Amino acid sequence: MSLLDMKLDRSFDVFDSDRDGRVERSDVLAVSDQLAESQGLAPDAVAELRGSLAELWDAVFQKMDRDDDGAVDRQEFRAAFRARIVTDQNRIWDRIRNLSNAWTEIGDRDGDGMLSRDEYTSLLHGMFRLPRQAFDDSFTALDRDGDGRLSRDEISSAMKEYYTSQDHAARGNQFFGRL
Repeated sequence: MSLLDMKLDRSFDVFDSDRDGRVERSDVLAVSDQLAESQGLAPDAVAELRGSLAELWDAVFQKMDRDDDGAVDRQEFRAAFRARIVTDQNRIWDRIRNLSNAWTEIGDRDGDGMLSRDEYTSLLHGMFRLPRQAFDDSFTALDRDGDGRLSRDEISSAMKEYYTSQDHAARGNQFFGRL
């Protein structure tokens, strides 16, 4: 299995909220609900993130559904994401940047516009239900300037690198925890 397939599978698993091997609109939107619950927030507090996720479903995921069954399976996800990266880079990165900005705003409890280690690990643990330790290790790799905080640019760059880099040592590969 290629490095990109490993990363796409990890990403697929993140969005498959009910773990049934298919990503449906409800799975994608559930990411915001999981975050609200984990952070003790009212659903209204994650409305912007929920909107970004709905846009991501409508503009990206729904088009991945090649057999038109209302869900995206792992193979559809891999094939479609590879094709989108090649043909639609600017639009997909704009959507990913909007998504990362929305959840960064939610996780930024001290309002400094950046995520501390604790804010980052809490946010990702809450959204993706993966162990906090995985994200603690990731934080160190993603904090490119070593200032103990992740800027929106560092986060967006890491996400882009996660989905495009074929380099096993690329920092962004750890965005969803160590591979």
